[in-house]
Amino acid sequence: MKPLILIACFLPLGIIYIVMKLSVWIATIEAERTYVRDDAKRPHGPYVENAYADVDEEDEEYGSKTDYR
Repeated sequence: MKPLILIACFLPLGIIYIVMKLSVWIATIEAERTYVRDDAKRPHGPYVENAYADVDEEDEEYGSKTDYR
């Protein structure tokens, strides 16, 4: 009988914990959905023409500091 009483005492705490977890999960999902919806409408850019280009290609000199051979 005592384990049944112990379970009955802690059951409300377990239910409250589960309800809190579900409410936080649902709120987070809704916040992410709102962020993605707003981010799609936001203007993007300007984009770089060639992001991986060597910007100092003309200035490179192979000397003692940059000699990789």
